Amino acid sequence: MRYPVPITEELIDELLPFWESIYGMVFPDIGREVFLGAEDAYNRSTLYMRREGERLASTCFTMHSKSVPALAGFSEVATDPLFRGRGIATELCGQAVEDVRAGGGEAFFLGTNNPAAARIYHRLGWRKIPGAEAMVNILSGESPEAFLVGYFSGGAAEIVEATPADRIPMIPLLLCPHDWQVLDANTNCRSTRYATQTSCMGLYVRYQPIQRDGGAWFAARTAEGKVVGLATARRDDAGDFQVDGFAHARFGAAWQPLLQAALDACAGQHPSRCYAVVSVEDEEKQALFETLGFRTTGAGEAFELDGRQVASIRMER
Repeated sequence: MRYPVPITEELIDELLPFWESIYGMVFPDIGREVFLGAEDAYNRSTLYMRREGERLASTCFTMHSKSVPALAGFSEVATDPLFRGRGIATELCGQAVEDVRAGGGEAFFLGTNNPAAARIYHRLGWRKIPGAEAMVNILSGESPEAFLVGYFSGGAAEIVEATPADRIPMIPLLLCPHDWQVLDANTNCRSTRYATQTSCMGLYVRYQPIQRDGGAWFAARTAEGKVVGLATARRDDAGDFQVDGFAHARFGAAWQPLLQAALDACAGQHPSRCYAVVSVEDEEKQALFETLGFRTTGAGEAFELDGRQVASIRMER
């Protein structure tokens, strides 16, 4: 059965323990409020569900971007062990793909670290994204690498305060390889060229709490709604603000206005200091921070890149 969001509280209360029994925990990628329709203005979300008798057997959830209709995310693909091997999840995912395709979808992202599940997704058209525990189903038949190269094109980008409209469009940006090792120290986002990205639909959840906790985050968006850069200003326990951000290489000019937006957000809250923590190997990024008035003041906490420890420097403004 297909259930467009919003769904009922009663159905949510049935789904959460079902997912917990499958995954061992309820993942926070999609909050309860989303199922109740909190992001309907930004994304078209649908729950696919199959029962065997009265028992919940399998689920699949899709989120289709309204600002970039070519993109969609898949999550909550789960089947009760009693009903595995019958092709139920395959049927649900197939229906979901067809529905998103009918709405203009061209590329569908999902995250998985389960080899058995990955084999099923591969048969359905998904392909692994290098450097990530994520896959993408591209209806044109392009490889993930070719799609990501072609996707990042267009004119200038506008700097805006981030909203749920960026939840799906930020995924291609964070899953493609970048020259800098550490994209954003505030959100633990590294380039897939240097470290495995272990999230997909959960990427938005890394950024969302920053705003809730007194900080701010910003997106560089093209006229087509594509997210080509992100910046954050995170308030730490001492009341200071740590800022960071990155932009796709083709939109490098967006980096400075992105970071300036983050700095302006800090200034409005009168922090005692503003600082950044940058990998010692990201020399270009250090130089860019210097153009904004940052100076090195000492060592920062080391970054981990797939088990390798990389030193950092602290820069203050």
